[in-house]
Amino acid sequence: MLLFKADHKSFSIDELEKLRQDEEEFYKKHKHCVLVQTCNRIEIYFDDLQYQYMKECKKGLNNDQYIAKLIEEFKNFEIIRGKESIIHFLNVACGIESMVVGEDQILGQIKKSLQSSKEKGKCTKYLELVFLKGIHVGQRVRAETKINEGSVSIGSAALELVEKNFGLENKNILLIGAGEMGTLVAKTLAEKNIKAVIISNRTYERAERLAKELKGIAINFDKLKEAINYSDVIICATASPHTILHKKDLEDIQNSRSLGAKIIVDIANPRDVEESVSELESITLYTIDNLREVSDTNLKKRMEEMPKVHNIITQEYEVLLKNLEKLDIEEILKDLNNYLEEIRVKEVNKAIKLVKNNPQKAEEIFKNFSKSLTKKISHDYVNYSCNTSKDKLINSIWWKNEQ
Repeated sequence: MLLFKADHKSFSIDELEKLRQDEEEFYKKHKHCVLVQTCNRIEIYFDDLQYQYMKECKKGLNNDQYIAKLIEEFKNFEIIRGKESIIHFLNVACGIESMVVGEDQILGQIKKSLQSSKEKGKCTKYLELVFLKGIHVGQRVRAETKINEGSVSIGSAALELVEKNFGLENKNILLIGAGEMGTLVAKTLAEKNIKAVIISNRTYERAERLAKELKGIAINFDKLKEAINYSDVIICATASPHTILHKKDLEDIQNSRSLGAKIIVDIANPRDVEESVSELESITLYTIDNLREVSDTNLKKRMEEMPKVHNIITQEYEVLLKNLEKLDIEEILKDLNNYLEEIRVKEVNKAIKLVKNNPQKAEEIFKNFSKSLTKKISHDYVNYSCNTSKDKLINSIWWKNEQ
């Protein structure tokens, strides 16, 4: 398998955006592949087995030339081939390559990517086998380990803290900031049973786009005071270099705790909320320092699960290799049998025609037929060997004889 990858570990968000592929155009141009794209990764998996390209090589290119062309096209990506590409994919499916270690969303994204490739007729048996195994391994890891337990991102830790101490069900949530951090929080909020989500950002259009995606409400920045009064939980996640919420702006919120106190969670760095806001009786303020402690504790617990995860991946990889080897042999035998059948039909038809014209020489004709057939098989077998590895051919003959 040939993999071209770009992810958050080696590329910035801007760089990833430039490398992002238009799915429709990509699949129009390429065959034998699966495209996986998420917020933090772009990965293109090609089935680079030679017999795939022997059938449908483009512009007269042989397999090596075709692979070289792909490498040139995706030269800005990292390249991984063979065993390493398969192991990398299994790691991705388990969430250990994600920005948030152990996150679950990647499994759904992999399933969707596989389905898309199959619907467009671009997925091979080889790729499908690898992807189905990855999905199985990801599910097994999450069932048998605690790799996905506890929030480890600051945004998800914020929601975990609020949900645990105050609850989120039927709450009105105000999200201030629609940048990267705000978007991550918003997507997590979408999975909660909240009453309403209000999004505010200095650039209103950005808030509007995010609100539309989440079926929420976008407001202008100058309407923050009204929105705060309406909200139960306020999450601040802007990229502002200065504080945006001050004690004097919030002093008129006089609701007692029993009538509905306000929860403010400041996950911005630098902080969005003036520290003295915590002195207000009707407001509970959590800062990024509180959340980092929760996040670090949960991350440590997840990392402790890594040996179990790698053990499962190793076990399943060995099973996958055996299945891939069997599939490889089956495909080679299929192609070889097709070669032999073409030769047989051609030579039989030639022999029948000769016998009809010279029935008295039937014995001689059939002797020549058998010699010609053997010679033809030998000749085409040698040509076929040039495009198929010697070990695979030997193994294919052995496997066929064992059946």
